[in-house]
Amino acid sequence: MEINFIGPLGKVTGSCTWMRDHKRGWNFLVDCGMQQGEITADVWNHQEWPFDPSEIQFIVLTHAHMDHSGLIPSLYESGFNGKVYCTEETARIAEIQYSNAMPLNPELFTKANINKVKWSHFKKAPVLGNYHPVDQDLFVQFQRSGHILGAVSVSIYWGKPMSPEQRSIVFSGDIGPQPQDNEVLPIIRHTMNPGHHNYAVMESTYGSTNRSPSDKEPVIRRDHLKSLIDRTINTQGTLLMPAFALGRSQDVLFDLHAIAAENPEYHEQVDFYYDFPLGREIMDETIRFWAKTESNREKTRLLWLGKQVFDLLGLTKNDPDHLQQAVSAMNATSLYKDDCNWKALQEGNQIAHNWKPIISRKIPSREELATSNRPTVIVTGSGNGDAGRAAYWLPLLLTKSNTILATTGFSGANTVCGKLLSIRDLPIPDRRMNSNIIHWPNSKQSIAVADIMANIEKIKGYSAHGDQEDLLNWALRNAKEGYLPAGDTIFLQHGDDRNRYALRDALSSKSAEPGMDLDIQIPVEESGWISLESEGSTPVDEDLKKLMAILKERPDLKQHIGN
Repeated sequence: MEINFIGPLGKVTGSCTWMRDHKRGWNFLVDCGMQQGEITADVWNHQEWPFDPSEIQFIVLTHAHMDHSGLIPSLYESGFNGKVYCTEETARIAEIQYSNAMPLNPELFTKANINKVKWSHFKKAPVLGNYHPVDQDLFVQFQRSGHILGAVSVSIYWGKPMSPEQRSIVFSGDIGPQPQDNEVLPIIRHTMNPGHHNYAVMESTYGSTNRSPSDKEPVIRRDHLKSLIDRTINTQGTLLMPAFALGRSQDVLFDLHAIAAENPEYHEQVDFYYDFPLGREIMDETIRFWAKTESNREKTRLLWLGKQVFDLLGLTKNDPDHLQQAVSAMNATSLYKDDCNWKALQEGNQIAHNWKPIISRKIPSREELATSNRPTVIVTGSGNGDAGRAAYWLPLLLTKSNTILATTGFSGANTVCGKLLSIRDLPIPDRRMNSNIIHWPNSKQSIAVADIMANIEKIKGYSAHGDQEDLLNWALRNAKEGYLPAGDTIFLQHGDDRNRYALRDALSSKSAEPGMDLDIQIPVEESGWISLESEGSTPVDEDLKKLMAILKERPDLKQHIGN
């Protein structure tokens, strides 16, 4: 078996890894994603693949985010005709995203291509942790990655089972901030132990970042959100919260329901809206998955729903009646308060008893909101403010002093929300002297910084990506005999080079504590095919990498260097 890192190398988006074994006749991919926001995005998304798509037998998909899944439909157009192995949740979310992407990317997403995708879900229980055969002596194993609904790390095993010849590699996918003893995100369950393998392929998105304990504390996150609602009530204004459709907006909705249930009479004066067509479609389709469980010989466990739901509502996760109450609470977040016959929860604490749907169905028009004197909370897309309903609301609301714009995640410096965050601490008189104009991409809309009277806030704690500590915990899980590495050789990808090198140094330092000698590699485009059959892969010499990079820019120098 050998591996070729097609992407992303030195970038964050465009996940695609090619694996093959000539002797056994295997040829497959792990992930096949779009580049988003990269300088090379257009070239990558319309590339001529380094492989013949018709010869690829199958794809194993870690999760539904477009930077991991987005080029699968176009791969079918190029001749691929195999299965896509993933969780049921990932397949359903990806289908929705593909359909919504058609108007924006008609050359990549056509109805015909989307219909060609051969989603394949493993039926043998348990789905997570089991060894699922995909060919003779070739197995796939899923472990929950704690990132979003349906997201998994993927282990590939090849060779005769239980024999010394069998080898394995694990792909982290995107790792969430979800250690088993401290789940941070409101509703998703913890990251599973990847086990020990010969090789591991790790993401490094936040490989140089260590968040403060307060940034990981759910109570602090909800208290911040609660204070913004209080300010909105006091000013009879609007709290606008752009959020990403997948995961983030559902987390925000859960927290809003939790806050409203703490003091229902007080929050009756607030109008809550979820103005997000894509987010609504995903939520309506996936709400059923939160009830899914899996059993082994010892116990039954929830597949995706996390501990915070139970802890907040005073429920016990091992009680079947309490499980149904937790699922009902999740269902409430997707219901409209105007037209549902809600039956109050019977178990749990006072918050559980007060829990009910709070979202209003009829979204107000701009004119209606402009003349309303009721405090209003709007959760909307897109998360970076560039498009969607956020681009509809922001030009109107940013000019009002009783508006609070609260971002809920990372926004690049060149996005609308990123530019707004850059003036967050600028006093109003200084804004009024500022001559800059903020433009919406692919739109004629713009707003002068001088006209922005809104309060701008950033709510921390909703990121679905783990920081350096979470990445180290995934790679070096603590076992009785000391640290158990996810792989004896670890390849770092899916991050810019600053984050890859920072994570490499942290892994080296952390693994040295118990006396481990990890082989940590940072593949580059010139790495090409790497054999996975030897006991340790040969690291690419740093000087050789620099030389290859120079030759890529100056091919005329080759004649002076020789072999």
